[in-house]
Amino acid sequence: MITIDLSFFAEIIGMLILIVVLNSMLYEPLRRVMKERKEQMDALEGEAIKFEDRIKSLVEDYERKLQEARKAGKSEFEKLRNEAREEEKKLIEESTKEAEAKRQELMQQLTSQIEAAKKELQAKAEAFAVEIAQKLLGRAV
Repeated sequence: MITIDLSFFAEIIGMLILIVVLNSMLYEPLRRVMKERKEQMDALEGEAIKFEDRIKSLVEDYERKLQEARKAGKSEFEKLRNEAREEEKKLIEESTKEAEAKRQELMQQLTSQIEAAKKELQAKAEAFAVEIAQKLLGRAV
């Protein structure tokens, strides 16, 4: 059976002293270290979330700028293509006008040469006709 005597109170006092000593030397520092560690982990997790958000923001910004650059490049390409087509049309138009002018000039030269040849042949034809008539008739006409 259990007898309550002075040793019982000594045991209870010893246990209370042990609890106070262990609490101050082991449990409190352990709780403090665990609390600091939790705060550090929470802070690191918060920073990681901030970094992820920042990265997402940067990626979205990069993609938006890339899209804008592509759009601007395509627009510039179309603009240059249209300018090239206009320049091509101008060159073709000018070439056509020059070719038409050259053709007209050649036609005028050819027409004038034909007229000159006709006049020359007509003059020679009259002379030949007179000469043939003189030879056939044997006298001057």
